[in-house]
Amino acid sequence: MKKAPRPYRSTHRAGKAAQTRAAILGAADGLFRSKGWTATTIAQIAAEAGVSAETVYSGFGSKRAILRLLVIGAVRRDTPKVALTEQAGPAAVLAEPDPARLIRQFARDIADVLVGVAPLMAVVRSGSTMEPELASLYTELHKGRRKNLLAVAEALARIGALRPDMTTTAAADTIWRLTSPELFTLMRDVEAVSPDGFSVWLEDMLVQGLLAPGLSR
Repeated sequence: MKKAPRPYRSTHRAGKAAQTRAAILGAADGLFRSKGWTATTIAQIAAEAGVSAETVYSGFGSKRAILRLLVIGAVRRDTPKVALTEQAGPAAVLAEPDPARLIRQFARDIADVLVGVAPLMAVVRSGSTMEPELASLYTELHKGRRKNLLAVAEALARIGALRPDMTTTAAADTIWRLTSPELFTLMRDVEAVSPDGFSVWLEDMLVQGLLAPGLSR
């Protein structure tokens, strides 16, 4: 009678595959941030990760797919498999009953997200001017941003915090624009604004632009 395979073998294979995947993503992340979209190739990613190009293609399919996963991972930070609005930190922000505190906590959290994701979004944006596949990804990622940020506007509307003339949709548009990776990069690179400085500025802009009179502090 043939013996059943030992469970540890499949566990070992799964662990090895996870290590390989992490190595590829780590290599791609460093290369995209330092060299950009065009200068980064699958062959370079494979060499940096210590695997074959075939392994990269079989695991991810394309350079675009790798960059997309890196952007999503940078947004979700330590829990890449959990949607941003379902994570403990952002969920606590959305449940905050005080509108000024909600905005303050949100501004701090989104500044932390932007530190990691803005350089990768810059890679997508630069590539989008030359390649249709990156243009579609750029649009997709910004639509995803707006979907996530709509939850902040809805949270403010739910507690009656928005200005009387401000709809939830208009509030979401304002938040989406002010928290763009492009604006964060401009302020950081040109004005030398720190992430903390961006957070304070964003808080002030959102309070002034969104909240009903008497709710600013």
